Amino acid sequence: MKKIILTAIALLGASVMFAQKTGEILSTIEKNGGKVLSGSFVEVRTPAPTSGAKAVTLTGDLIFKPQNFLSMMYDNKDLFSIDGNTMVISQNGANQTFDLTKNLMMRSLSNTLLYALNGVLIKLTAEQDADISAVRNGSDYVVTLTARKKAVRGYCKITAVYKASDCSLHKMTMDEFSGASTSYSLK
Repeated sequence: MKKIILTAIALLGASVMFAQKTGEILSTIEKNGGKVLSGSFVEVRTPAPTSGAKAVTLTGDLIFKPQNFLSMMYDNKDLFSIDGNTMVISQNGANQTFDLTKNLMMRSLSNTLLYALNGVLIKLTAEQDADISAVRNGSDYVVTLTARKKAVRGYCKITAVYKASDCSLHKMTMDEFSGASTSYSLK
């Protein structure tokens, strides 16, 4: 009986230490992140394994301003932008404009990207119904959101990697329930 109690206390202590570590990292990222970013990026879109399609790699230039502005101008002249409550996607000369107050799916994508760039992933845990963990891995902080339950759409896992030196996001992977994945690397 004593062994069971001591084991339970040790496990509880370890989980409290893990939670404190995660909380400290998230607090550091939130306090120091969310700065203006600009530079080149690489995006890799990996389709669901059942689709038979091949992964696509795209490159371009990114501009991010804290709160609600993101522009990704692809080298192939496509554009993805978020400005306040408006998202614009321009592909192959065709433009689509979305009102993020009315389109839940696009608002979810917008919030995922903007919250990650602003360093406020804790907000995303409630929206995505996800658990969150954060660890230091060398010179990076790695934050992982894992969905609590399976859904038809959305992300089963989001991994955001921040430079520990300035808390800027430099890698992010969004894994969908379908098996598709999109990853970004900022240079």
